Amino acid sequence: MTKKLDTKKKTKTEKQEIALSSDEAEELQMIVDRLAVQNPEGGSFERYLLSLKTALGQRPHLAAVLIDRLSKNPNPTAFRTFRALEGVVESSPYRRHIKQAAYRFSQRGFAAEKEEAPPKTVVLIQGEEKHPQCNFFLVHGTLWLVSALVPGGGRAPYSLITAFLEVDYESLNVKIIVSTHKFYREYLQKVSQHALANKAVEIPAWHAARLFFEMLDLSASKDANREVELARNIFKRYYDPERRPYVYDLMAEIAEPERHLPEIDIPEFLKDMDLTWLRFSKEDIQPAHEKLKDLESPLLVVPREVQIERREALLRSTADTLCTGDTRRLFQRYFEEQAMGLKLAGFEERANWSWIIAQHLQSDSPAGENPAAYQIVMYSIESYWPGTIKREQQEPEHRHEERRTESGIILP
Repeated sequence: MTKKLDTKKKTKTEKQEIALSSDEAEELQMIVDRLAVQNPEGGSFERYLLSLKTALGQRPHLAAVLIDRLSKNPNPTAFRTFRALEGVVESSPYRRHIKQAAYRFSQRGFAAEKEEAPPKTVVLIQGEEKHPQCNFFLVHGTLWLVSALVPGGGRAPYSLITAFLEVDYESLNVKIIVSTHKFYREYLQKVSQHALANKAVEIPAWHAARLFFEMLDLSASKDANREVELARNIFKRYYDPERRPYVYDLMAEIAEPERHLPEIDIPEFLKDMDLTWLRFSKEDIQPAHEKLKDLESPLLVVPREVQIERREALLRSTADTLCTGDTRRLFQRYFEEQAMGLKLAGFEERANWSWIIAQHLQSDSPAGENPAAYQIVMYSIESYWPGTIKREQQEPEHRHEERRTESGIILP
């Protein structure tokens, strides 16, 4: 009889275990490692907890596993992380983990029970605190598309701001209208239909402000209209030029990104991206095009393998030459924002790939070693002179033809 009871108890416990994918397990370890070096009294820790709560907000199972793991080694950092994430888990099927973690923390002297809410103060409506809501979309045809529902002072209505760059950085398109929370929700649903994964990911107001001012700087047109000026004044309230992009709160920096480049499936990674924003100008890429034509029609007959090697060396050298300074910084920011959007949309693997690309561009490593920069050189040449990069002419049984994705990426 006792044996049966023990068996049932074990089965019940086993059912409570939460299975994680290999990517999730790796992400969990990265979070634990980052928490291990946090100062629980530092100002940056509060910002990190806010970012962590946002990142795990739609993944209560991962938050539950993290809470369970932290509660087995109670300390001030673990306890404050538990308090920040318990709201993510308590309304999910994993809420039992909250009770178990609370008990473990209380055994070590941490008051894990919920604090009593302070008495509410009755205030006039015009005195209530309002917060902006900001969202980010990955949409073809725009570099970044940012929206924000920003409160006015007192009883003033909310303003809905939409900002994005027009094609080829021609101008910054800004629209501002009076809005309500209900209208903003409907607006998000409509725009999300055109975005990656049909999602509008939420971002902090300070990062939305950063993107607005970056787009303003990138815009070719410097004639700001009334709405651009109004948006500038609104976003200025939240702008912190010294703060790094939001993705640095979501993902750990990579010490040696060049070692991780082979992990990237570059055709899969780039196939759905809008690379027109990174295309080199026709004037800048023309010397490489001329040299490629010479390689494809050499005066002396050389083996095709040698031609391919020379072509590859030329393309890498072109990337080294053109992807420098502000251009390289733009490439880096593009892939940083892709990493953030993919991460918040739940595409972990592709987010990691984009993060590796961005981190490599941030380093001192040659741009020609970066597979994304290399592909963008080919993409640029083929955009202006289709057919320049020819197929390898090999024997039929050994033929290795180039393939091309819908976005124009050439796959050797």
